[in-house]
Amino acid sequence: MREKFVRMRRGPALFLSAALLIAATGCEKKNEDNGEKKSASPEKKEAKASSAAEKKNAPMIYGIGYVRGSSQTTLKNKYAGFVTKVHFYSQARVKKGDVILEYDDHELRTKILKAKNTILELEKDLHRRKLDLEIKKLDPLPSDYRNILWKEFAAEQLQKRLQHETNVYKRLYAQRCISELDYLRKQEEYHSATADFKRLVQDKERVSGGLDKLHIQAVEKDIEALELEIANRKAELALLEEEKKYYRIAAPFDGVCITNSDTVNGYDAAGTAAASVHKDKRKIIYAYFDEADVGFIREGMKGRFRSNQYGLKHGYFSVTPYEVKKNRTTYGDKCFFLVKFRIDEEHHPLRIESSGRVELFVEQE
Repeated sequence: MREKFVRMRRGPALFLSAALLIAATGCEKKNEDNGEKKSASPEKKEAKASSAAEKKNAPMIYGIGYVRGSSQTTLKNKYAGFVTKVHFYSQARVKKGDVILEYDDHELRTKILKAKNTILELEKDLHRRKLDLEIKKLDPLPSDYRNILWKEFAAEQLQKRLQHETNVYKRLYAQRCISELDYLRKQEEYHSATADFKRLVQDKERVSGGLDKLHIQAVEKDIEALELEIANRKAELALLEEEKKYYRIAAPFDGVCITNSDTVNGYDAAGTAAASVHKDKRKIIYAYFDEADVGFIREGMKGRFRSNQYGLKHGYFSVTPYEVKKNRTTYGDKCFFLVKFRIDEEHHPLRIESSGRVELFVEQE
């Protein structure tokens, strides 16, 4: 399962530091004297949204902001590691599934190799066990149980012969024809033959009770256990193979990528925002305003974004606020609110995450 970690790449601190300096001056009052000359607009359509307010010498509020896509996903690495390959750098266009950068996965590759070798060894063992099963089906009994009927018959005849000889030795011993030692040796041979005969009788009963089938079943169970172990090992291997995706930062959709970890051999701790991907078909502005100025912002009011990417001639873009986030961000002794702006007209391409200043003219009541 493919995991995504979503977070804004640039936190508010970067922009709030600049906003704090600006907010210290308060709202600018554009109450110029009637005799003062008005500065000429660098381009007619650049100040279209705020020209009316400027003519009325309306006060201006502003916040520091940056450009981002209408949708953005921040991609984090799950495991700590070194960057080994960078395929796309910041501002490069990517397609869904493109690998932006890769982390060192030597440890993972070692585990995968060991798992594959283990599976190969188990499969060889399984093949041997199956051959053993075929042999067992042809000759299921161990060597001690083979020809059990003939062995039983031979043991029975030996036991009867030794019994007869023992009786003869007994009479000879009674007549003092042989020594007691010879008689005792013959008795020992008889008792040993009797024990062997009884054992073979019991073995015959075991064979008759299906001992050959039990031996075959035992081999079959060994094969089943080995097959189960191979299946488990393959499942573990599949999980290890799936882990590869966590060592690769891939684009979740088409867009523009911003890479933070673009240095080969650079080290990233687990959970580092390695890259972000923006849908740039429609761009928006995130800007931070002092809480004293947020109350003047109205949805749909016109403003302008003065981009640091361009000079004064092409640096103004008409914007419209459409959302004020309720959560405040504290920086020092100041509180700021995030305001989202829609770019009405992008007469020059704005670079993702380029910064600038959003200016709003507040009409006096």
